[in-house]
Amino acid sequence: MTGYSENIYTAVGFRSSEPDGSLKIIEIFGLSGQRINDNQVVVTPKTQTFFDDLIVRKIFRQSCRIRKCDFKSLKIWLYDTKIMNKDRSYDLPKIDEHDLVIRSNVPYSNLEQIYVLDNNLKGDEYQEWRSIAEELFTPLFLGFVAPPEAPEIIAENPIVKTIGSLFEPLDPYGKMKQKILFNSLIIQID
Repeated sequence: MTGYSENIYTAVGFRSSEPDGSLKIIEIFGLSGQRINDNQVVVTPKTQTFFDDLIVRKIFRQSCRIRKCDFKSLKIWLYDTKIMNKDRSYDLPKIDEHDLVIRSNVPYSNLEQIYVLDNNLKGDEYQEWRSIAEELFTPLFLGFVAPPEAPEIIAENPIVKTIGSLFEPLDPYGKMKQKILFNSLIIQID
């Protein structure tokens, strides 16, 4: 039987199933994966579905709604601003003052900001690119509002567990949202 060993970070690519729109590929970097005995790196299906539902499909659908969106592919890095780069187990692109910062407009979102790497555009071309990027990525913040956690002292109470399980179908990713290991995204548009 194949077993799991060390925790590593990997990337997963997604292809659009939307017939309309020019955006066809999204790659997400920094997903927690595991190396199995045959040296293959895997991401759990639940983790892959989490990112597909909360980021990838939202972006693909939104890109079809934005008439002037001509982006072809995106690279997205999961980024925790509280961790020093030397302590991170994967590389991130460098962020500078020319990059677009979209701050969360949603109270209590665990996703605090999105950095969109500068494409060296100027003037009206930059303004249009910025407008499209903001319209495309701002809806992501809403998906990262986690349900409140019960205080530890009552969390093990059978009644509290039963009530919690009743609400789980309303947000199947509630527990995952409470424990995400990033607070930002870095996005490169190609």
